[in-house]
Amino acid sequence: MCPIFRFAPREEASPRAKANLLRAILTGRLDPHGLRADDLKSIADLCVNCHQCRFECPAVVDIPKLVLETKAQYVAANGLSMSDWFIARMDRLSAWGSRFSWLANWAIRNRRMRWLLEKMIGIAQGRKLPRFESRSFLQLAHRRRLDRPSRRTGNKVLYFVDIYANWHDTQLAEALVAVLQHNGVAVYVHPQQVQSGMSAISMGAVDIARRLAARNLAILADAVRQGYHIVATEPAAALCLTHEYLNLFDEEDARLVAENSSEACTYLWRMHQAGKLELDLYPLNATLGYHLPCHLKALEVGSPGEDLLRLIPGLTLQRIERGCSGMAGAFGMKRQNYRTSLRAGWGLISELRSPTLQAGVTECSACKIQMEQGTSKPTIHPIKLLALAYRLMPEAASLLTSHSEDLTVT
Repeated sequence: MCPIFRFAPREEASPRAKANLLRAILTGRLDPHGLRADDLKSIADLCVNCHQCRFECPAVVDIPKLVLETKAQYVAANGLSMSDWFIARMDRLSAWGSRFSWLANWAIRNRRMRWLLEKMIGIAQGRKLPRFESRSFLQLAHRRRLDRPSRRTGNKVLYFVDIYANWHDTQLAEALVAVLQHNGVAVYVHPQQVQSGMSAISMGAVDIARRLAARNLAILADAVRQGYHIVATEPAAALCLTHEYLNLFDEEDARLVAENSSEACTYLWRMHQAGKLELDLYPLNATLGYHLPCHLKALEVGSPGEDLLRLIPGLTLQRIERGCSGMAGAFGMKRQNYRTSLRAGWGLISELRSPTLQAGVTECSACKIQMEQGTSKPTIHPIKLLALAYRLMPEAASLLTSHSEDLTVT
């Protein structure tokens, strides 16, 4: 189940190896000071925090949590590299990129600037990067007064936006709001929310992750007590809220948030199962290839996005069963992992190149970046397609016919 082991079947890449290594340290067979060693860190880095081993392990061993502790000990002793620090605080880079979007969008498609970016912070030159929006969704939400708590009774949600929808794809956030409101759900976007911190967690930057989590838990737990359910369009963010924050904080607020948070498609599918989802969906005549992200699998909710899309008349979905996309969050962004990432995801990319498929579909922004890396076909979030079928976003109709809008090096 481990994407790294499937690509490179060496013992040190297996989840079992990480468990045996930590057990050897705990039992005294290995020197605990070895946690600071670079060779141990290199083994820990073979875990990309996809969580596939966690929910498939018959002994219910939380390997990602053990690896996090290992990485955290290393970071506490040695600090983060410049590359890891920037990736862990990608929200800051995205904020600056959005503020100077015209310059940032030029820079990420310029060879010399990409060479400089690779040398400075380690982001691979060849990696396609999503363009920056000129305004974040939190800014747009303020203009639309979505950042004010609703006084309505009935279903109401707090939208946890996270980095990609906030700084790089505000259309996705707009689509979710439109779909929820069309189904009678009030939407609240808290203006003080920050990124989930999943990339920091994956790198062992526990101090950064704790600061982000503490800020989010304070506002999210308060919203839950006011009757809100939390939804996220990013599976990694949903996994943070329901699982990772519990590892960082053993307290009531973390448990309250975990019990009242869902990935957005999961929330809508449960509405459908309860007979509360509007079905006034217009046909979309297209054949699309669907990829189920690792972090959505880790939520153990099935495939709600795929189930929702099968409600749309005329839409044909083909599940692409080729394992992990290889992107693994920030893993595929780094220069040293770029080619490995592409090799690990080549099965998915090659399937997507089939002439029978017009576009790809997935909930994960990292998987989207990888799927669009090897083909000119766009990859679309299920929420956008749902909004299109509801005729709430006619401007999104070009998604099924246009090439990817993400920028590459020219």
